[in-house]
Amino acid sequence: MADSNDNFYRHMGVYGICAAEGSLLVIQKILGPYTGRYDLPGGRLEKMESLEQGITRELREETGYTVRELRNIGVCDFSVMWRLQDSTIEYLHHIAILYEIDVGSDKTADPITSFEGQDSNGAIWLKLDEVTSENSSPLVLQAVDWIRTGVIPVAGRSFDYSI
Repeated sequence: MADSNDNFYRHMGVYGICAAEGSLLVIQKILGPYTGRYDLPGGRLEKMESLEQGITRELREETGYTVRELRNIGVCDFSVMWRLQDSTIEYLHHIAILYEIDVGSDKTADPITSFEGQDSNGAIWLKLDEVTSENSSPLVLQAVDWIRTGVIPVAGRSFDYSI
């Protein structure tokens, strides 16, 4: 087995928590460690892009919604171990800059943007009581905790998706 340092990556991105009427806006993930799970809309910044520009762009690309209001609520991080298609284990340190997002309840989503590397298979409003550790990414679990308690966990957690 390869040394875990050979397959260690750190990812930092911006993510949106958009909640309304007991539901959370999530994407259906089709790439990466959260494939087949619900995830928060968001991702990496592009060159010369501010945090606010990044989350606004990512939300539009992945959900079809336009940000009406946003507010930075903090940062969380966690580690994820997952298995690549070639059975290699990858270790990921995921750092998430979180924003509370309002897309306006009267707006319906436009079609999501299609491009190479798009990792969203569309967005849905997922009822909070339907979120589980089996169907959702760590980001979605953190978002539900924040919605219910108003607190972003300080201590990082670990998730093993390699099984």
